[in-house]
Amino acid sequence: MKFRSFALLAAVTVGTWNGQWFPSGRAEHRAKPEVEAKTIADAGRMLREGIRKVDPAGTNDLILCFNEIRGPEAAEALCRAVGRTNLTVAIVSAYRRRDRFDMQQDVIATTLPVVSANWSRWKLAKQVDETPPRGYAHALVVMPGAVTTAVYAVHFKSNYGQTTAAEAKANRAKRSNAARQLVRQEGAKRGRRPHPVIVAGDFNADAWADDAGRETIFTDFSEAGFENILEKTGPEGRITNPGRGKWRGKTLDYIMTRSLRTVSAPVVVPAGPISDHSAVFANIVP
Repeated sequence: MKFRSFALLAAVTVGTWNGQWFPSGRAEHRAKPEVEAKTIADAGRMLREGIRKVDPAGTNDLILCFNEIRGPEAAEALCRAVGRTNLTVAIVSAYRRRDRFDMQQDVIATTLPVVSANWSRWKLAKQVDETPPRGYAHALVVMPGAVTTAVYAVHFKSNYGQTTAAEAKANRAKRSNAARQLVRQEGAKRGRRPHPVIVAGDFNADAWADDAGRETIFTDFSEAGFENILEKTGPEGRITNPGRGKWRGKTLDYIMTRSLRTVSAPVVVPAGPISDHSAVFANIVP
């Protein structure tokens, strides 16, 4: 894979990772403190290795999007474990699930200046059973060259537990409604060049395994001018759910960019026992 040289431009390393109920690895209950501490340390090492693979000199700024993080305390601990002293948490979502705080929060962390940050639930769909769960974390960051870029960390509806064709259809609709909301929100203004946007996270769909063409999210992003950076690597290099469960061997985690250039082949780094999702990294420039 060949890439043009952008040596005069400062690249930014973008990464995304689903931490699988981080740092406990359990849905409803906490692991022992020593277990969580080890998971945090191991995750930091894994993320550092991924960043090194695309930025050996360690000079790039970072934009990192995380899913399934327990909350602000876990997000801060993960940033410290990455080991970049200027890496800070820009935003942690605060979703609720039924009568309690959701243990699956979305996070954006960055070394770049942050103009503003917020989180939101997805809008209600016309069909109640097609409203997506959770929502998105959002930040406006200033990239090199004073380019303000919108960043979204997302975790689209999974297929976990579906047993019928009707449930599968509803889950696809939930993913579609979420993606289309982002596309509408970040639509290009008439007469203006589309502004830079990054959408990263667990899409819970495989762009290369949808033989029936029932998923619309990838077409929606493409038609809105977004680039799927995993298109820049081969089939073996883009598997982000490598070895567990029904969806093993699939590509579920993505970085979509608009009005930005990818200047390195993306790298997928297995998370081993920490999570069933691998992390994805690539370098971009305005």
